[in-house]
Amino acid sequence: MQSRFSTFARRHRLEIISFITGFSLLTYELAAARVLAPSIGSSTYVWTGVIGVIIAALSLGFFVGGKVADSRNAISDLVLLLVIAAMTTIGTLLIYESMLDTIVDAFADSRVQAIAAALTLFAPASFFIGMTSPYLAKLNVISLRSTGQSIASLDMFNAVGGISGTFVTGFILFGYIGAHQAIGLVAVLLLLASWLILPSWQWPRRLILSLAVLLFALTPPSAVEGLVRIDTASSHYRVISGYINNQPVTGLVTGPNGTQSAVYTNGRTDLVFWYTNEISRLTGIRQPGTVLILGGGAFTLPQYLSTQLPDAQIDAVEIDPSLKPISEKYFGYRNPSNVQEIFTDARAYVNSTDRRYDAIIVDVYGDTAIPFSFITKEYGEALNKILNPDGVVIANVIGGFTGPCREAFAAVDTAYRSSLPYVQYSNESGRREQRANQVVVYSKQPIKLSGLQFLPSFGVAPYTDNFAPSERLYHACQQTA
Repeated sequence: MQSRFSTFARRHRLEIISFITGFSLLTYELAAARVLAPSIGSSTYVWTGVIGVIIAALSLGFFVGGKVADSRNAISDLVLLLVIAAMTTIGTLLIYESMLDTIVDAFADSRVQAIAAALTLFAPASFFIGMTSPYLAKLNVISLRSTGQSIASLDMFNAVGGISGTFVTGFILFGYIGAHQAIGLVAVLLLLASWLILPSWQWPRRLILSLAVLLFALTPPSAVEGLVRIDTASSHYRVISGYINNQPVTGLVTGPNGTQSAVYTNGRTDLVFWYTNEISRLTGIRQPGTVLILGGGAFTLPQYLSTQLPDAQIDAVEIDPSLKPISEKYFGYRNPSNVQEIFTDARAYVNSTDRRYDAIIVDVYGDTAIPFSFITKEYGEALNKILNPDGVVIANVIGGFTGPCREAFAAVDTAYRSSLPYVQYSNESGRREQRANQVVVYSKQPIKLSGLQFLPSFGVAPYTDNFAPSERLYHACQQTA
């Protein structure tokens, strides 16, 4: 059997398997973050938990696989390991929805949730994928004089597979299939790899098992009434149906902590949320000729302002171009003639544009956290450059005056205040709360807008692009929700 397999090795079948396992692992890792996003979030903490646990599982797999490969020296073991890896990947599909509900109920801290979810859902398959590596190395070494080259070739193919899996999944697959289907694809790839070795060995049983794996891999995710799941190249979204203030709405959700955009489904055309209504009111008072909106979301605010300010030119910057067809299909977006959609990173646009604006509206939260690049002094300076002398910046800020949310509020406020010193605010209750949506207006010169209060300085130094701990600040703030 060993001599026959040496022929296979010479024909690079082991390198192909190494490529497939590398491709599968990175696809699995990217899909893991997508699976966790609706329940736990997509912050750096979640990515850290996923990556750390998968690397730990791989390392343990390397160690155990090496021990077993040396003691058994059986080619058929590699077949079994690939089949088991495919089956445990299928196990992820079968249990992740109920398991995530259990984990979220059991732990309040998103860091613990991410680690627990990764250990439960993604560590087993990663462990068995890791076990294949020393088996491949042992089988690929034919002569001690070529040991280095034999192992290096496997490492190269595995790395190229990982690179390919990263780019193909991130740039292409998520534009056409969801995370559930991507994990199913991983199971299929691992299963196909197992047939590259000893295809005639135990073939009836393997065929039955392969058909079962394929069946589960192709099974669509469970349907939830009133819920549509959408994966794009850059994010995972849920479109939900429900009620806000006893009114029927369709909402866009990007994480576990709330609805980011919504429209009424009973014929009402006004804005759903207090803070978007307040932003619209304040913008209307100013009657700007040019408006920049950072954070398009489902384009509910740009569309509403297009009718309230028919003579204004409105530029809406949104990082994900897939949100435009989503907004057209589910949120009634009608592509107003005075709205220009600009699909790029909002901070990059602020840094590079040569346009100037009378009003800049900022609502760049992902779930309930803000990217670190929007709480820095450099961001405030760049914003100041594109704002006309008598213009205003109107920002939605989640934070508070007391408790853990005070530091988050202070970080955002100081970034603007360092360049725009005149500051007023309002919130829904009219009181200084521990945590709330605050609508804050910044300007270069004194202005007076009805319904606003003066916002005193928090007395802290602004963060910089070199250091801005947004994740830590908003993690602490979210614990008060």
